[in-house]
Amino acid sequence: MKILAIESSCDEFAIAIMDDGKLLCNVISSQIDQHKEYGGVVPELAARLHLQNSGWVLREALEQSKINIEDIDMVAYTAKPGLIGSLIIGKVVAETIAMYINKPLVPLDHIEGHIYGAAIDHNFEYPVLAMVVSGGHTQIEIVNSPMDFKIIGATEDDAIGECYDKVARVMGLEYPGGPLIDKLAQTGNPERYKLPLAKNDDSYDFSYSGLKTATINLIHNAEQKGEEINKNDLAASFQKSAIEIIKIKLNRAIEQYRPKTLTVAGGVSANSLMRKTILELGKDHNIKNTIIPEMSYCTDNGAMIAKLCYEKEMFQNKNKIR
Repeated sequence: MKILAIESSCDEFAIAIMDDGKLLCNVISSQIDQHKEYGGVVPELAARLHLQNSGWVLREALEQSKINIEDIDMVAYTAKPGLIGSLIIGKVVAETIAMYINKPLVPLDHIEGHIYGAAIDHNFEYPVLAMVVSGGHTQIEIVNSPMDFKIIGATEDDAIGECYDKVARVMGLEYPGGPLIDKLAQTGNPERYKLPLAKNDDSYDFSYSGLKTATINLIHNAEQKGEEINKNDLAASFQKSAIEIIKIKLNRAIEQYRPKTLTVAGGVSANSLMRKTILELGKDHNIKNTIIPEMSYCTDNGAMIAKLCYEKEMFQNKNKIR
């Protein structure tokens, strides 16, 4: 079964092709350079660039896979969530391909795809406890099968990636700011500045607006007093607070749900402290199947959508046979 998968939810237009679970290609057209001058993603620009780049991405995917488009058995695409204009372009491209080759069209969920990005080179043992961390989402999910996802906690305001980027902008860092804060934090003192643990309660929900406001206020107060902020120390202090609350809540979720697999998904899963934290939690709770995704599968990509589609099809076919 050859699956062509399209991901276009934000500022990447990506196409991957998978053959019976084996990834043949994963082509990504990134727009970071175009959006950088605006300090963030401009939805209208993202959609226009998707339309402009979709043709060469498709040609490159077919060339790398060494197959003809008629060989594709199924076309999958990200239907939600995401920027509406970007999603529409991906949907139209997917519909056009599926109609041309007369093959099934499968709409899929972006967040579910991110979770299965960690399973491209690994196998999930269920239940899976997944920590989703990205620019638009911060949530904990229990995955009992490729068809059974349960959100047990989510952000009430800013997502962690969004918080990183907003703080980075006030620190004078370029977009995207998350990776730059992570880099500065490597040589900073995480105890230098005292920042709050946002929504440190008994729920599995998150709130990053308080941490964002506290960090920005710290910067502004220092500027007004003529004091110099040590960016490395601030980055380390901010990162510690941002991820420590995730560690606290994940630790409690592991004790309650006893997962057989622990994983992290989304763009912020590329963060060094986030990856270290997940591995430490897996070790502390003796979860042998603790998985962090390959760096190439952390940000938006077509491979994760292809993998999700493949796993859903396999699960459904298996249960039909029974």
